[in-house]
Amino acid sequence: MSIIVKPLQRWSPRGFALLAALLMMLLIWLGLGLTPRPLLVNRANGSYAVTGSDGHLLRLSLTSDEKYRLWTPLTELPPAMQDATLHYEDRWFYRHPGVNPVSLLRAAWSSLIVQSRWIGASTLTMQLARQRWRLKTSTVSGKLRQIGYALWLERQFSKHELLEAYLNLAPYGANIEGVGAAAWIYFHKPASELNPDEARALALIPQNPSARAPLNQAARQRLRQAWQMAYGNDPGFERLWFRQRSDLPFRAPHFAERLHDLYPEASTLVSTLDGTLQSLSETLLAGFLRQHRLQGIANATVMVVHTPNMAVRAYVGSADYFNRRIHGFVNGLKALRSPGSTLKPFIYAQAMAQGLITPDSRVKDTPLRMGYYQPENFERNFYGPLSATDALVRSRNIPAISLLAQLQRPTFHEFLLQAGIAIPKQAANYGLSLAIGSAEISMEDLLRLYGLLANRGRLQNLRWLLDVEADPGRPLMMPEAAFLVREMLENNPRPQRSFGGRAFGQQQAVAWKTGTSSGLKDAWAIGMMGDWLVGVWSGNFDGSPNNHLVGRDLVGPLLFDILEAIAIERPVAAAEPPPAALQRIEVCTLSGQAVSQWCPHSKTGWIIPGISPIKTCTLHRPIRINPANGLRQCPEDQGHAETRVAEFWDSDELEAFRQAGVRRDIPPAFERPCAQTAASDAATLPPRIVSPQAGVSYPVRAGQAGSIEFSAVSSAGKSRLFWFVDDHFAGEGATVLWPAKPGSFQVLVVDGQGRAANVELTAVAAR
Repeated sequence: MSIIVKPLQRWSPRGFALLAALLMMLLIWLGLGLTPRPLLVNRANGSYAVTGSDGHLLRLSLTSDEKYRLWTPLTELPPAMQDATLHYEDRWFYRHPGVNPVSLLRAAWSSLIVQSRWIGASTLTMQLARQRWRLKTSTVSGKLRQIGYALWLERQFSKHELLEAYLNLAPYGANIEGVGAAAWIYFHKPASELNPDEARALALIPQNPSARAPLNQAARQRLRQAWQMAYGNDPGFERLWFRQRSDLPFRAPHFAERLHDLYPEASTLVSTLDGTLQSLSETLLAGFLRQHRLQGIANATVMVVHTPNMAVRAYVGSADYFNRRIHGFVNGLKALRSPGSTLKPFIYAQAMAQGLITPDSRVKDTPLRMGYYQPENFERNFYGPLSATDALVRSRNIPAISLLAQLQRPTFHEFLLQAGIAIPKQAANYGLSLAIGSAEISMEDLLRLYGLLANRGRLQNLRWLLDVEADPGRPLMMPEAAFLVREMLENNPRPQRSFGGRAFGQQQAVAWKTGTSSGLKDAWAIGMMGDWLVGVWSGNFDGSPNNHLVGRDLVGPLLFDILEAIAIERPVAAAEPPPAALQRIEVCTLSGQAVSQWCPHSKTGWIIPGISPIKTCTLHRPIRINPANGLRQCPEDQGHAETRVAEFWDSDELEAFRQAGVRRDIPPAFERPCAQTAASDAATLPPRIVSPQAGVSYPVRAGQAGSIEFSAVSSAGKSRLFWFVDDHFAGEGATVLWPAKPGSFQVLVVDGQGRAANVELTAVAAR
């Protein structure tokens, strides 16, 4: 015991004080390691930079505290930047614990004892502490706090993390913080592309940012002097070209904000945007609005997609981002709007995939009533029978609604949900009006759907970033149906140029569709040319209508202006061959059915073997005519007769022809009642019930007088029709209104010669 005490007795009070200080420092050092790690850099309050596919900056955003502060990982900073910073700011960074004792003693001697000049002696970690906690270090107490924070940081973080944080928080003049923001502002390039001269110049700024930041001529001169003091006569400074904050671009603002919404954690976003196509789209849109200014057209949007990988190549969210009168800051491309008729191609695609039609099938554009719903066409007229292709190209509502009502597994509502379209309501809330745009959809989602037609039925998500792999997609539509619908849309006649100019050229095949929302609030045009997909919309963000907001007439020309510009600036892929499973057959020109020996004209048409409805033409049939009186003879008659071919149109089709002023020769009457009615050509087809339709529930409003329309068509339109409900007579005629009540009923229609058709009616109480 005495052996231990005697050496301790030899220690002077100063020795004990030194030992106590060392022990205290050790305890403090250990204690710092037990405290929670502070937030080194608040990355949530950082800027974001968006570049085009060519690497050119589109936008560098400000933070909430009005700073340019762009997070850049240390691995993306060139070694020259790191070396220059450490060489100029803290050569002993990797050797000290956050405080350099030698530098502190030298600074204390010069600043406090000799008082020759104030020296800070701040290490890089101390500067980081000052920047992170906004410390005032011009006083002794402030400097001590800075030292304490520096020691704490060193205890909690690695040197790699501290250097990374410093280079992201260091001041580079005015409201510019961090190398990432400084590189974009001063040199219009990412920090990873800084050359050695640029890196060495930036390393000089943080020591005195207010004096050296090259934001004006005097500051650039002071930076030149600092360069000469640090690097001597190195000529590198003369090779530098400094840009200003006012030179920062502000391009594609809606696109930049959309990317930030999609990838909020990313600081630098290298996008798929094509700067040339973006400029062309903006220029053509501006010209379009100038042309239509007197019509009250003030706003429009444009989106361009490259379909092989669904990359977004142009994105114009409004006519003018800064125009408050049109609410220009609103992004119209992600806004939900009524799509009008632009969803009809997908009804036809489903109908072909479910074996309901072919492109040449005859569909009816005749009056239709389904319960309380009686749809109309946009022009409030009817064309009668026409091919499915013509019905789609002419955007007729009645055929599309009739087809939608027949879709099953999936229904059209189910198909939209499978495609990822966020439809907020149940199918019953939309009913058959889905065919004419009752469900709102964004341009982004609409182009995703049209990508199905471009990519043979594969649904792919939009691609926004170059460094993100394209979505491989998933099959959602039969490839044959997708091909056929695109080919049908290529038959759509091109619009006239605005104000009576020449028509657009035919160099490239364009499949396109337009839409006009109910109330004339939205005008749409979607077009596919090779591997390019373009969507155009015009309207008002406040929902106000305009009589000129008609898709084909208004935005059709703008769509083709953009497509023509793309064809000039970018390569367009050649058309792909048809799917191998498709087959061509001879079809009747009028009926669209497989040609019979009686069809006077035919053409080739596509079918999907095993799926498409293949039925021999029944429109053209032979009849026997007595040449003496021009009347028809019965099959059992043995007298001299001529055989002719007649057209047997349904009664509703003949009425549509009559209203349109189109004359059709109908078969003449029989000379006498035929004994073999079952064998007569007029008797081969029974009447066909058009309404009510099987599988459709008809709403009945409780306590209100209402009716359900019964309608049927008869071959050649000459037979009388009698209606029965559960064996009770309900009326006579091609159309009968039946007093509605909830329940299930058997509806029967019988013609004058005893041929009948029936359907089960389901009426439900409307909520």
